[in-house]
Amino acid sequence: MAEYGKSDGRAFRVCYGHDSRGRSKIVHESKLSYSRRRHGLPSGWNGEDIRGSGGMPYQRMVPGSLQVYTKDRTKRYIANRDYTYDSYWGTIKRHPEGTIDAGEVLSLDYAVWLCRYDAIVLLADGTIRVVEGDSEAPESRELLLPEPPEVREGFVLAHVFTGWGQTSVYGGGSVVSTNRSEASDSLAVPRLAGRYVDMEEREYIIAVSADQEHEEDVRSRPTYKARIAATGADYGMDESLTLAALRWTEDVPLRSDRNLPLLLQSAYQFPVSWGLELDFSSLWQAEGADLAGEYRVRAYPEMIFDRREALGGSNPVASIPLEQREHLDGFRKKLASGASLRIAFFGASNARSGLWPYWLMKSLRDTYPQSTISTSSITYGGEEMRHGQHRFRSEVVPVTPDLIIIEYFINDVCHGDIDETEQAARYILSSIRDEGIPCILLTNNGANPLFSKHGASANFQKYHDLYRSLAAEYGVAFVGGYSYFSKLHEYGKYFITELKGNMVNHPYGLVDRNWGLFDPVLCNAILTMLE
Repeated sequence: MAEYGKSDGRAFRVCYGHDSRGRSKIVHESKLSYSRRRHGLPSGWNGEDIRGSGGMPYQRMVPGSLQVYTKDRTKRYIANRDYTYDSYWGTIKRHPEGTIDAGEVLSLDYAVWLCRYDAIVLLADGTIRVVEGDSEAPESRELLLPEPPEVREGFVLAHVFTGWGQTSVYGGGSVVSTNRSEASDSLAVPRLAGRYVDMEEREYIIAVSADQEHEEDVRSRPTYKARIAATGADYGMDESLTLAALRWTEDVPLRSDRNLPLLLQSAYQFPVSWGLELDFSSLWQAEGADLAGEYRVRAYPEMIFDRREALGGSNPVASIPLEQREHLDGFRKKLASGASLRIAFFGASNARSGLWPYWLMKSLRDTYPQSTISTSSITYGGEEMRHGQHRFRSEVVPVTPDLIIIEYFINDVCHGDIDETEQAARYILSSIRDEGIPCILLTNNGANPLFSKHGASANFQKYHDLYRSLAAEYGVAFVGGYSYFSKLHEYGKYFITELKGNMVNHPYGLVDRNWGLFDPVLCNAILTMLE
């Protein structure tokens, strides 16, 4: 049984598993098995990155379930000798020293983890029932990243996320402790900051020691360094990380002016942040305190998403900053006048193949049938602002757009050089201002931090803030879709399941582009700006 409540005393209980008294329960079939699936291997292994191309055959494969055979099933190949594989991304690579031929079609057996949302619903008669969600996508070729169920009767109190091999349901929360001898009160323990967004229970171990190379800082205080390890699932590998077999990060300086991100050294050869940070400021301020020692943080997944604040209704667009609306006054008048006009989409893959540009154009054409609205797509998957700045004069200006919508956000973040991004953005925005073209600068969804060493939510927030400040400085319209993405938990959803297309950064289906709810929200935000 799990209890979930708030500080005002309101609470409800949900029972999981068998209940002899017939109360609502949640039972989840945790995995789905496949056999004799034929696939060609996407690529050979380069000895470094085990992750292959997304979606072949399935992401979130059950560790240890993969069996690889020749097409006629007469020979079984051996893992780590004939092939290497990644259970998290569900990918396989041919080992260069193995016996699998390049381009050979194989027969695979494997199992994949399922996940599901269930809704806890209060009915009019005061009883509570569970509305079970789907574990699969409407289109069979899409990834297993479902939506919460639609509830037609009653009031949704919470969404409960289960699956991916979890045997317990957690309500979130984290606890910090230390072995330091002087840690006799709460002030001697660093404060937890951030929000834990992994779906795996972990224990972080933070080893802080004196920095012998930099014995004192500018204020003559001792300096420290920290290294971090964590237990729990080792994504991509078959074994979990344990206290007996930890993988440590490199030493990093422990700064007095900023928090220490809790990092997990991943199998992908870069550290991953799942959102938590330690604030050592109270320890730094303590006179004569020695910060050296071991600190531990026990982090629990948030699998119960409280929806009671939304009982009166909720509007995701309300969480999105819509700023410098007056910048679009001229475009609005032209749109309503019945004139012919052109919108240029300028950016990367989400502007090229995402759902929101198509929804936007359909809505505008339906709303303004008297106007002829054309588009130009100057969009290239994988590019960033630093590439776009070289395309502006040669590819954007010649199409004579009446409105430019810029979307480079995700790739800029994952590029990781915020100074280079700012420089490129300033060039583009000043050039747009010189041309006198109305512009909307977008931030959209975030990404899976396992995909990029720059993919932490704190990093996305930093770039969101940069885009927002630059839009204000140059007087262009700003639609901050990332503000909604960062609050998906408040709308009852886990952010990974929003990344429908690849579990990386695309919030729309790979096959069914209409699958996914993030892009319609982003589209509605843009439409609100244009009203």
